[in-house]
Amino acid sequence: MITRGIDPDTITYNSLIYGLCNEKRLDEANQMLDLMVSKGCDPDIVTYSILINGYYKAKLVDEYMRLFRKMSVRGVIANTITYNTLIQGFCQSGKLNVAKELFQEMVSQGVHPGIVTYKNFLDGLCDNGEVEEALGILEKMHKCKTELDIGIYTIIIHGMCNASKVDDTWDLFGSLPLKGVKPNVITYTIMIGGLCKKGSLSEARLLLRKMEEDGIAPDSGPYNTLIRAHLRDGDVSISVELIEEMKRCGFSADASTVKMVMDMLSDGRLDRSFLDMLS
Repeated sequence: MITRGIDPDTITYNSLIYGLCNEKRLDEANQMLDLMVSKGCDPDIVTYSILINGYYKAKLVDEYMRLFRKMSVRGVIANTITYNTLIQGFCQSGKLNVAKELFQEMVSQGVHPGIVTYKNFLDGLCDNGEVEEALGILEKMHKCKTELDIGIYTIIIHGMCNASKVDDTWDLFGSLPLKGVKPNVITYTIMIGGLCKKGSLSEARLLLRKMEEDGIAPDSGPYNTLIRAHLRDGDVSISVELIEEMKRCGFSADASTVKMVMDMLSDGRLDRSFLDMLS
């Protein structure tokens, strides 16, 4: 194309860069960016977003941060999608402080965080044990009247349960209908797991029943969570009841439950008939 005296435009370069990133030929994609600039064709936000996404998929966080700063120097303003990718990448790589800086920069630049941004950031905070900060952001979202879905609350509930704030989690879980949000099977499973972690096994079983009463069809998750909790508590009889019910529903034991049973078989806490019942 160039040898024939035809200068590619931004769309053409973006398509080429996208193809190279899709083939994981990131060095060549960068070279194409340099060629693009040398030919006087200005990269736009799409160009950089393609490259950043390519490095994100390859988990090369330092490289897509370098591209982000390079983009800023050239005066290209990042959009919500670009910030989302960066924040998610740094949260997943454990570089939470960088993710925090990017989130604040996003807000200060007037780029409105969308629900995806909040999910990525809150998930990163909760995964890294910074639940109080996550709750603070949730409160700001409430004050700004941001429309929240069950995904946001599920992330917060998961983080609170992991932080052993089960009583506070229970209060939040119970308030969801008042907020116009209906818990889903994932939310129920996490809350059941939190109650089990606290040792409130009877409450956890009741929540399974309430889940069914509320019209939320359970999957294998809550059953396996309850079965493992009762096995840890030494209550084999209730575990048997739950396994039989789970099998009637067409579900089976997951890998974690099978491993626990195998470990308990090996140290004599269960007999072989229990394993046969799982199959």
